[in-house]
Amino acid sequence: MTNGNNMGSPTTQGAMIVQDPGNENRYFFFNFVSTGIQATPYKFQYSIIEMTNGVGEVLPDQKGIFLYLNTTFHLSAILHENMEDVWVVTHGLGINSFIAFRVTATGVLTTPEISYAGTSYVGNVGYMKISSDGKWLGVGNFHQFLTELYHFDNSTGKVSNQNVVTIPIPAWGVEFSPDNTRFYAHGGYLSLYQYDLTSGDPEQIAASAVRLSTEPFGTGALQLGPDGKIYVGTLGSGSYLSVIHDPDKKGLFCNFEFNAIYLEGRTYQDGLPVFMQSYMRNPEFTASQHCSGTPTQFNMVNTNGIDSVLWKFHDPGNAPNDTSTLFSPLYTFSTADTFFVELTAYSGLLHRTVIDTVIIFETPSPDLGNDTTFCPNDTINLTLD
Repeated sequence: MTNGNNMGSPTTQGAMIVQDPGNENRYFFFNFVSTGIQATPYKFQYSIIEMTNGVGEVLPDQKGIFLYLNTTFHLSAILHENMEDVWVVTHGLGINSFIAFRVTATGVLTTPEISYAGTSYVGNVGYMKISSDGKWLGVGNFHQFLTELYHFDNSTGKVSNQNVVTIPIPAWGVEFSPDNTRFYAHGGYLSLYQYDLTSGDPEQIAASAVRLSTEPFGTGALQLGPDGKIYVGTLGSGSYLSVIHDPDKKGLFCNFEFNAIYLEGRTYQDGLPVFMQSYMRNPEFTASQHCSGTPTQFNMVNTNGIDSVLWKFHDPGNAPNDTSTLFSPLYTFSTADTFFVELTAYSGLLHRTVIDTVIIFETPSPDLGNDTTFCPNDTINLTLD
């Protein structure tokens, strides 16, 4: 695109693109560039891309704006707790610092939130991912033979040093399952593991490791796709991508398939494109009012980035009128029963589907017993049967 040359240097995670919270046609392009100085080899920067002309233009006076000096190649982004702003996070080189920049409707706040946690990173290679619910941060530190898990606070941008999970296994790529109950780390030869996060206990998480493959493949990236599957790059099998088909499921039930996708003559090198993790979260919804004959209110927990939705209430008594395309529909079920409500959320050409159970109860008929006569100032007990 116009002014799109010389945007930076090749690094493990390449770049992160974040939409401007205040302008749907403007994007922030975060990446790294070599300074040519051996002691401080890379700086973190951003450029602004305007998309109003359809093809895109890097604004010439908003290109390569300096943010931070001397970082690793780790890079991730997640929605702020307010569901509008964005945190963009990287890591310091030669120090145990996480550096989080907040993107708001007024632009990038250039004073970062800095957290000191975990290990000092003397190597810059590896992937960083924040779970899509903004609660966990995972890092692969390949050169130091470490994989680490931290707690992240998407309201403050802080990384917590409390209950850090340190795993003495190298990882290049890391990723979270869509429901954020599983963590995956990919360190190459016999080192593709799943970890169970449900306990929240560091020792139990580290001990929950399940090796997913005995294939002797090389290192590579992990990336959750919009179809809910995790794609696995493997050096040495560059003509293919492997796939974790059901990453929410525990252990070997996650269904890892080696060399699942032939790239038709194209070649996998070191990385896969990274995206703001919030886009990969399963849609969630709530339902309130569960009595028959009265409308039940359905609400999506988060509609950020969602273009349209389709609800299927799977109510045979009302079929075929048991669907809705409203974001917050009111729906009256035909009877008291258990229903399996399906929500599909669409973002452009991408879509995700979740199914949850909704129980509708018979409307109760209260019985206060027989009529009773009593005297003024006496006490009477009323019991609802």
